[in-house]
Amino acid sequence: MDRKSRTSRLATLDETNEEVNLWKQICNSLAKLEVIQKNTASVVTNINEIHATTNLDEGLPISISKRLMEYYRGGIDLSHNEAKIIHDIIEKVSVLIALRDASEYNHAPGTSVAAKQPQQKDKDEEWILAVVINYNSDKNKYQVEDVDQDEFGQKQRYMLQPRNVIPIPNASEARGLAELDIGQDVLALYPGTTCFYKAKVIEPPSKYVSIYNNKCNNAFYRLSFIF
Repeated sequence: MDRKSRTSRLATLDETNEEVNLWKQICNSLAKLEVIQKNTASVVTNINEIHATTNLDEGLPISISKRLMEYYRGGIDLSHNEAKIIHDIIEKVSVLIALRDASEYNHAPGTSVAAKQPQQKDKDEEWILAVVINYNSDKNKYQVEDVDQDEFGQKQRYMLQPRNVIPIPNASEARGLAELDIGQDVLALYPGTTCFYKAKVIEPPSKYVSIYNNKCNNAFYRLSFIF
């Protein structure tokens, strides 16, 4: 086995290990979520029992009122924790799916992608519109080029892990995709820029038609961007 084959195999093993670690984290989060949901069910049961056994017309005794307040506060805390864990699980599952896709498909040179720039100090993460230059199998990374020029007229290039490179479907591919639901979270190109930001679907193409052209094939998504 030559050096390149060994290195490529190591890259594959590293990717597999990352997938395994992610899956373990997801399973741990799901276990925590189950505990929170059981605790929430218990709190709701306690609240319902107080309401069912108390005559509200006669007013609440101070002791019961305090206990009820504790249950409500506990329920709110549990709800916040539940939402946080669910959000974390969704993000990890998205990364895991991207890793699995990347291990099965290589994006060809020239493919337009949303690329997550390397983290810079004192700067939020940023997804940009870029083009794939090549794929380095030894490092299991894509080299991508920013479509925008910097202040010196140069197009910056980055070496990125597959999970930080999302292919953008062309027009024919997009027509074959299932329509996204209202309220779904997406990563979308902000109008007039080459940067992607998180957004929420307000209206899908089937309900929103371009004011400039009423033909259905020119319809697009109406989004609400989250900054």
